[in-house]
Amino acid sequence: MLADAIAAERFRLSRDRAALFWGFLFAPLAALLFSLATDLFVRAAFHRTIPGATTDLANRAMGAVAGASGPMTALFLLIGAASILAGDYRWETWRLLTPRNSRLNLLAAKLIVFAEAAAWSLLATALAAALGGVFSSVINAAPLVGPAVGSAFLGQFAGVFLITWLEVVMIGALAGVVGVLTRSTLGAVIAGLVVVAVQSTLAAAVQETSWKSLAIPAYAARLLKAFVASPAEMRPEGGPAGLGLVLLVAWLVALVAAALALFRRQDLTKE
Repeated sequence: MLADAIAAERFRLSRDRAALFWGFLFAPLAALLFSLATDLFVRAAFHRTIPGATTDLANRAMGAVAGASGPMTALFLLIGAASILAGDYRWETWRLLTPRNSRLNLLAAKLIVFAEAAAWSLLATALAAALGGVFSSVINAAPLVGPAVGSAFLGQFAGVFLITWLEVVMIGALAGVVGVLTRSTLGAVIAGLVVVAVQSTLAAAVQETSWKSLAIPAYAARLLKAFVASPAEMRPEGGPAGLGLVLLVAWLVALVAAALALFRRQDLTKE
C-alpha cells in the first residue's frame, strides 16, 4: 500500500508544474543565469581576461551543492514541500484520500516523494554550476581543471551531497509539521523559512564547537561538510563531526515522527 501511495504522489507532483518549477527547478536555473550574467558583466566591464586563471568544475559543483540548503534556496524548497505535504488541506481532498490508504502511508509517501525531488534538485544544482563553469571558461579563456588522478573527490562530493540532502529533507519534514499544525501551505512556507533563517543566523554566530552548537542543524551540517570535503591530511578530528551527524539524523527523525503523530490524530472529515 505504501508503494501505491508513493506512485500516486509521484504522479500528482509530475502534474503540478508550478510546484515542480518553483520548488525544485527555479533555484538551480536562477543560479545558472546569475553565473552567466556575472561572467558577461565582468567581461564587458574590464574587457580583458585574468592571466593564468583556471576553472575548476568539480569544486564549483561541490560548492554549489554545499550551499544549496541556505535560507534563500530553502524558501523555494519549502514551496515545493508545502505543495506536496500541505496541498491537500488547501484543496480539501484529505477526506477523499484517507479511505483509500492509511494515514501513515499517505504522509510517508509525501515525505519520500519530496526527498526524491530534493535529490534531483541538488543534482540539477551541481549540473547548473558545471555548465556555468564551462561558460566562464570559454568567455574568460580560463582552461578547465579538475581533481587530480586518484583523488578522493568523488567520495567528498558524495559526502557533501548526502549531508546537504539530509539537511534539505529535514527542511521538508519541518514544513510537514507546520503544515499539519496550521493546515496551510502558506503557513508551512513562512514558519519554515523563519526557523531556517533563525538557525542559520545562530550557526553563523557560534564561536566554538560544543554539543549545544552541534544541536543547531545548520552548524552541524556545515561542520560535517567541512569534514568530508577536507583532504585526508588536513581533516580535523572526527568526534564532533560524528556527534553532529547523530544530532542531524535525530532532528530529522523527531520532525518526521512529530508530523506523523499529529497527522494521525487529526480530524479530516472536513478537509
